[in-house]
Amino acid sequence: MGLSLSTCNRAMMSSVIHSYLRAPGGRPMGRPGVRSYTTRQYSESDLDFCLATEKDFGQVQSLYNDETDYMPSVYHSWLRERNRMVMLAKHQGQLIGVCSSHIVDDGQANLIEVLKVAASERGKGAARLTCTHLIDLVRARYPEVKKQRFITDHKLNRGLCVLGKQSLISLQVPSINVPTLISEVISNMKKRGDEYYEPIPLQPDDVRLIFLNRTVIDTLLPGGRIVQRGSVFKPLESNLDILLKRDIVWRADRKVNPRAVSLGTAPYRDPMGNCVFMINMFGQDLSAVKCVFLSQLQSLPPLQDNVICLLSVNPSLSPQMWEFCINEMGLEKGKQYWNDEIIVEDDISQRYY
Repeated sequence: MGLSLSTCNRAMMSSVIHSYLRAPGGRPMGRPGVRSYTTRQYSESDLDFCLATEKDFGQVQSLYNDETDYMPSVYHSWLRERNRMVMLAKHQGQLIGVCSSHIVDDGQANLIEVLKVAASERGKGAARLTCTHLIDLVRARYPEVKKQRFITDHKLNRGLCVLGKQSLISLQVPSINVPTLISEVISNMKKRGDEYYEPIPLQPDDVRLIFLNRTVIDTLLPGGRIVQRGSVFKPLESNLDILLKRDIVWRADRKVNPRAVSLGTAPYRDPMGNCVFMINMFGQDLSAVKCVFLSQLQSLPPLQDNVICLLSVNPSLSPQMWEFCINEMGLEKGKQYWNDEIIVEDDISQRYY
């Protein structure tokens, strides 16, 4: 139950952020968005809030035990990242919640990227209070921030601006020689006469050239935004500077007038010991998307165990990419926590609670 790119965490993020924006109440143990009246609700005086430090890692890590949760893998780097705050909520000295905020878009927008509450404390309003406290701190420290942005799996229609949508494909990559698998797939594609060409690795200058191109922004990016591991960025020089510091594999089918572009986040270990590889794919040309996807898999380092691949694509391509991955590549369907990623935005200056 967390937020942003942690798989089963997305439902919690949408319901809690939505309740923070629109109405009082926390997330229940049952259906998202419905307050539980049978559980004692926390008040702000019940909780102590503080910004995370290195010494808190053990307690933060203990909150994460879901497949594909990524927070433990980025915790230390987040504490060093400029314009980021990781807020902790404690009850009687025990950590029960964490929420992260990142200021982007030249200081104009706040990304809410992680929201997690201990399993025993869910349904008591702790998530709402933690998020509220963090956003109030953002307002105080960064008064120039105008918007807040996040990704949810629920289509919100009560005032939030929906910028775009991507579909998620969850795959299990078998513990075989991945380069051999890709070579066989490419060979079969060529035998059938399918279009295939070698996608291009992008260097920093290429990334800036492509992702600041107005045609690419308008025709390939969902809502004109770059999505990376559940974070949503405007295509700006400052945001690209942030992304280029991360361990990302950038690919495009071509540098001039690309039909598909992609960001592959370096594999990480989730709390279950799985190796998770996340690919954000942009574009609606099926042949180009297939080729860039194969190129992303080729970039994987040698791995001895099964890999979970989380691939997000334009919704129009979801059925064809499922068929390609399962029937043509022989990959296995992974645990599907959610189907759609809805990119939403709201005015941070408003208070709805």
